[in-house]
Amino acid sequence: MMHKAITLFIPILLFFSACGQKEGINQLDALEFEKQIQKEQAILLDVRTLNEYKNGHIQNAGQLNYYALNFKRKLLLLPKDQPIYLYCNTGYRSNRAARILKDNAYLQVFNLEHGIMEWNLKNLNVEKSPDAKPDLDHQMKKEAFERWIESDSLVFIDFYAPWCGPCRKMMPMIDSLKVNYHKKLKILKINSDASKQLMKELKMNSVPYLVLYRRGEILFSHKGSITKRELIDIFEKHLSPNSK
Repeated sequence: MMHKAITLFIPILLFFSACGQKEGINQLDALEFEKQIQKEQAILLDVRTLNEYKNGHIQNAGQLNYYALNFKRKLLLLPKDQPIYLYCNTGYRSNRAARILKDNAYLQVFNLEHGIMEWNLKNLNVEKSPDAKPDLDHQMKKEAFERWIESDSLVFIDFYAPWCGPCRKMMPMIDSLKVNYHKKLKILKINSDASKQLMKELKMNSVPYLVLYRRGEILFSHKGSITKRELIDIFEKHLSPNSK
């Protein structure tokens, strides 16, 4: 049976359609997504890792890891006669999963455009598994964050997530800059998964997000990938005596 092929049973939820389109995929914001999954029979699928899922997922969602080697094979076992609602943390993985479905003649495919991060910003309900193991690596709380950014020295912050492809690709670069600039500025990593309350208070719904502070003022910010050369130029610009 269908549900045996997927990591968790994918329950029946609700559906309708009248949404924005992106590459033929129906893109929904968090409030519309919540409204539509309560209307008619549909499949709700979380494409994050099992640990991410256990630490907070939408009620009645099934789970299938986008990074698993057999992901596509299992995804394409889903029935084509039911609407399918997909989500991840930011909408990136679920959008790619939606593209796989669309390319294989699935017609009713819906994506939570900005992921469960936006869902959390809207204070919508999530369920946490009893055996969830919280990710504490590079956790940051609001009080510590505020102390850091108020520093007289430059503080560069890399907001990332362990599952984020662009974040992982930039990690060696960020680490090398941290070594090269350790006497000139402070470079911090903040794990968005481990710092959900901070992300909510900052109203952030995507990673990677890079930001440079001095005395609480944002001197530079950037969403998405960036080159090492670009970051060096930014650092040098704000390290010069004329910029202080």
